[in-house]
Amino acid sequence: CVCVCARGCQSPVLSRPQLPVLHLRSMAWTSALAALVALMAISSAVADNTRTAPEQIHLAFAGEDSFGNPNGMNVAWFTHHLKEGHGRDGHHYTGATVVQYGTRADNLTDTATGFATQYMWLHGYHHSAVIGPLTQSIEVFYRVGDGSTWSKVFSFKTAPASTNTTIKLSIFGDMGYKDSIERPMKIDSNGLAKNWSATHSRVQLEALKNNKEIDGVFHVGDIGYMDDAFAHHPVEMVYESTYNDYVNWLQNLTATMPYMVSVGNHESENHSPICVLDPLCGLVLNNFTSYNHRWHMPWQTSGGVLNMWYSFNWGPVHFVSLNTETDFKGAEEETHGDSGIFPAGGFGADGEYMAWLEADLKAADAARKAGGGRPWIIAGGHRPQGGQPAAIQALFDKYNVDMYFCGHGHSYSRSLPAFDGRIETKHKASSPALYVKPNATTWIMVGGAGCDEMAYGNKKLEGEEESGRLGSDPAPNGAEVVTYNNYATGVLVANATHLNWRLIDSVNSSVIDEVVITNVARTRR
Repeated sequence: CVCVCARGCQSPVLSRPQLPVLHLRSMAWTSALAALVALMAISSAVADNTRTAPEQIHLAFAGEDSFGNPNGMNVAWFTHHLKEGHGRDGHHYTGATVVQYGTRADNLTDTATGFATQYMWLHGYHHSAVIGPLTQSIEVFYRVGDGSTWSKVFSFKTAPASTNTTIKLSIFGDMGYKDSIERPMKIDSNGLAKNWSATHSRVQLEALKNNKEIDGVFHVGDIGYMDDAFAHHPVEMVYESTYNDYVNWLQNLTATMPYMVSVGNHESENHSPICVLDPLCGLVLNNFTSYNHRWHMPWQTSGGVLNMWYSFNWGPVHFVSLNTETDFKGAEEETHGDSGIFPAGGFGADGEYMAWLEADLKAADAARKAGGGRPWIIAGGHRPQGGQPAAIQALFDKYNVDMYFCGHGHSYSRSLPAFDGRIETKHKASSPALYVKPNATTWIMVGGAGCDEMAYGNKKLEGEEESGRLGSDPAPNGAEVVTYNNYATGVLVANATHLNWRLIDSVNSSVIDEVVITNVARTRR
């Protein structure tokens, strides 16, 4: 497969191929050609309808009411082609992105329109539209399409209006696509596993959804491992097609609940041999291009930048999505992506990210202390605390961040509440643990959802200092109390007074670890 790449961020829409002009000498040939053209027209109409069919539908919170609650939903999807007659406004394609929605599946009375983008020529179109403002805590039914071709009808529940409510979400990082049975490894060295699976976690997530144990997902980086797709097809450029398959694999989840994401190092670029040899391919897919076009987090309402850093409120929690990859001194992707070949970073001015993070945490903590904010502040980012600057950990301590969730290390770790050398040993640490009125952050690394860099049993791979750890300390020195090395994801249940976190083994569904944090009569520093 030859890598065919864009010559810029956007490319002209391809027109339908035209038949060559033939000089015919007989009516017989003319009749035959007319029949062939008619048959091709019918086939083309069927193909066009299929190629404009929506797929990869996924949701994210959007908008904000006067109390800071999300009052809309960003609906995103993909089509291989656009319908004929669409328009264009700069880099956006218009007239082919429509959401119909309402409070009954058979009565979709409202309509929202959006736009589509194309960042790589011949690799389809990515649609996005925001619906709202929506009434809080209701079920909304919707379908997406271009006005002619539609998806089936899906539904989701809107965010609650009160902080005195309960939310349930799955949190994990580092989940790949399927497993080594369905996607055999052609390359299994240099950190790549021969036998691995993400299917166990995907099945577990579906069960959690069906049992109504989760209302959303927070995926803290390394989404699908598309940059490892070459290990399955070394001489093909399959980055984009694998990404398409991955989001379709998730669609039962992503089309029915908000699927919030943080940026990870595996989002940085496509460094397959094909794209390294073809500079246009590599440059089109560098610097988190696919990640920032495909996902649509609420960065605008929170003053963030694209999907790189943002925050949102949900019930009793203020969530902050960190950028652990770029835009601070010493960031691993500060100037180049994972390969070290293609450029990366520079999403904000110098110091902008750190200034935003402090301002966001400061405002959330001040609102909480004043009695009008969310009782909990939870941060999520890809890398563990040991892979981030000390300044970020100091901000967590200064503004009383309750929990930090990360991935990157392909295993599990839970700490006591801790900052630097201050470890709160007064709490019951064994599972089920109870942390009463802690005055430090609880650090959770939950990066073992399964990927082609995490072997069964989490055996040490070439290039790893320690199995699953990637050399980053998941908790301040001496604070770690629980570890686990097999495939697992977690569920967080939050209300105004308690946070309940459970780690669930993805293979047998057993609860491996559990901690409850309570803020009853909490005294803030």
